[in-house]
Amino acid sequence: MNKNKWLSAFLVTSLALTPTLASADSIGQHDANKNDPKQAKEAPAAMVDKDQNKLYDNLEQKLKEMQQNEKLPVIIQFDTSNMPGKSSKALDKKLKNQVGKYSTKHTYSVVKGVAATLNKKQIEKMKNISFVKQVELDVEVQMRNGTANHWFGTEKARGDFGLSGDGDGNPDSYSKDDYVVAVIDTGIDASHTDLDEGKVLGWKDYVNGQVNPYDDQGHGTHVAGIAAGEGEANATYKGVAPEAGLVGIKVLDSQGSGSMSDIAAGVDWAVQNKDKYGIEVLNLSLGSSASSDGTDITSEAVNNAVDAGLVVMVAAGNSGPETYTVGSPGAAEKAITVGAAADPGEGGYFLADFSSRGYTADERIKPDIVAPGYNITAPEANTGNGYIAHSGTSMATPFTAGTALLLLDANPSLTPAQLESHLTGTAEDWGPAGKDIDYGHGLLDGYAAVESAGGLSGTNIAKPDHFYADGNLSGSGASDVYELEVTNTDYPVALTTIMPDWSSSWFYGSSPDFDVYVYDGSGSVVAKSEGTKRQETVSFQPSSTGTYTVEVYSYSDAGDYFFDTSAGANSLTQTTDQ
Repeated sequence: MNKNKWLSAFLVTSLALTPTLASADSIGQHDANKNDPKQAKEAPAAMVDKDQNKLYDNLEQKLKEMQQNEKLPVIIQFDTSNMPGKSSKALDKKLKNQVGKYSTKHTYSVVKGVAATLNKKQIEKMKNISFVKQVELDVEVQMRNGTANHWFGTEKARGDFGLSGDGDGNPDSYSKDDYVVAVIDTGIDASHTDLDEGKVLGWKDYVNGQVNPYDDQGHGTHVAGIAAGEGEANATYKGVAPEAGLVGIKVLDSQGSGSMSDIAAGVDWAVQNKDKYGIEVLNLSLGSSASSDGTDITSEAVNNAVDAGLVVMVAAGNSGPETYTVGSPGAAEKAITVGAAADPGEGGYFLADFSSRGYTADERIKPDIVAPGYNITAPEANTGNGYIAHSGTSMATPFTAGTALLLLDANPSLTPAQLESHLTGTAEDWGPAGKDIDYGHGLLDGYAAVESAGGLSGTNIAKPDHFYADGNLSGSGASDVYELEVTNTDYPVALTTIMPDWSSSWFYGSSPDFDVYVYDGSGSVVAKSEGTKRQETVSFQPSSTGTYTVEVYSYSDAGDYFFDTSAGANSLTQTTDQ
């Protein structure tokens, strides 16, 4: 390859961040073969039947809150070991004869079972019916961009303050007087239901020279939809600023790759045409793999775009959790560089393992902020009205860009520096106090940022509680133990544990190697993370309130650690320090 650096879109589609759970372990028992690929992954704590009474634990927790005649959707599996050949339909009929009539939603063939709605009394009867194998709560499962909009405050900010990105006063059409984001990416499918009807105001193609908008890869369409999709095909997947305008600048090819020179040209074109199309914000969900000091041409182009009055959002990258993994143009001094996190709809607030970390090559702190980038659903290119879920800092960046459009809608006079100050100044500080190389200034709070920018006043969303702790383990086998008092089981419990001095080499391996375990009141493991990276992530849905024990354990070596916890809890107290 020649010296021309190639950039690619920051996209993760394969998720492996949710830690595995186990119920057989007890406090102080650790897996000596934790890296054995044959080790089984077990179900989340809330979706198991620990006491083997046929009712899943999360279902039993729900039943405690119900009256006898209240109804609940469940899934029933049948035991046909003594009735070979019996169909689900026949067993469903037999069950109704024993517990009484109920409404059947689905009758399955691939497994013997049904989905149905029963009352509490009927459900409890099934514990004593021989051909009922298990009963589980029919929990809601969905791919969520809507969840991110709620949990990061932007949905409520839109509703409370009447903001949408509509700057020309006509929500049924688009013009340069709307608030506009230019998406520098693989293109935009302007025929998608969420992005059509003139929403794409301008277009430039540096790859194939075509005059009309298109997207032969799909990444840019997804990004555009997160920032400004109308949600016409499905309101759940509405973008952050749904009435904002778009400009497409295609610099990445059908494989998601492009050259540094084309990226810089795209930024330059946006600056030259910002008044023509009303561009206020640039989104670059792309970057180089090599660490940068911010002096390369694309980073400089970004800095110049900010000087010209544009707000520039850049993805941090997906090379975390190792340090020095922010490339160009994320290293640009004046860019707002964005890392990725999950939200409570996806297992709780936790930092995505893949999110790139600072420092920059010249020892500056990046990223600047962290936003939702875990399992985000947005328009799928070339489907007409379809959606697809992706994860990556590519997704977190347009979410932040859309939030910037809402801030401008609240206060059109903001300069780029002022807008950045409102975003970062209202972020919820995670990690060590102040700006750090993992979280930047912290987790985006869209509601608080809009309030601050517009001088507005409202009531922010209710969120899980946040706790921070740090410590040091003296060597292999040492443990620090904490007690987390969970008071609300509606929220997931999520812990992000980072070893700041972690290092790795091909010869010596990684050091230190710390693991995280969470135990319930009976001493059983409900969640654990036993990786070998710089970050360990734990997420689970608590089945009951009470004391949960968090153990940070050294599998090998000594070193520092810190962790952030998101939970419906009222305290986190250290009980053992080794």
